[in-house]
Amino acid sequence: MPFDTNRSAAENGVVLLTLTGTMTMGTQLQRFEWQIDELIKSGQNRVVVDMSKITYLDSSAIGVLVGCQGVVRNSGGQFRMAALTDRVAKILKLAGVDQVLALDASRDSAIAHLAANA
Repeated sequence: MPFDTNRSAAENGVVLLTLTGTMTMGTQLQRFEWQIDELIKSGQNRVVVDMSKITYLDSSAIGVLVGCQGVVRNSGGQFRMAALTDRVAKILKLAGVDQVLALDASRDSAIAHLAANA
């Protein structure tokens, strides 16, 4: 399944990005990075990434996610990932980035966390 991103607004100015498909090296992954950059440029720096429909990600995707978190944090914002599938959570754990990325069990809990820290 090709990788795709759907953007929507959540409460208190939080941006919700719902990802679907497989996150692997390529132009779609680069477009995701550009989307994060555009959000930051427009002053939207509180981002929740819903990973519930991601079936697989490779090392380049892990690098992009860590990099995007850094970009958002450097802008004074917060970046949280939510609703990881068991497979994706295992991949992140094996890569050792589960301790680096802000992870939430559900997108609602991630949104609530950012809304409470507005």
